Amino acid sequence: MLQRGYKKKTKDELIKAIDECKSISQLFALVQHEQIELRMQSMCSASNLPPRTPNIPRDPSESPLQRLKDAVRECVMNTR
Repeated sequence: MLQRGYKKKTKDELIKAIDECKSISQLFALVQHEQIELRMQSMCSASNLPPRTPNIPRDPSESPLQRLKDAVRECVMNTR
């Protein structure tokens, strides 16, 4: 039988696909198709929520794309 539509990736395939993304729009398309739920982060002074301590120390020279990939990868590792 001919299968149509989008086939969800396994965890390993998804991690590889995240690493291969070359742009933020590619990464967001992957997040949308895989229905990955990401949470917004805000500055500590912008809300009454306690600040989230990052699990991974951040390099200030790291690109926004790389930081976003790390966040998506962490989400995938914790939920799947």
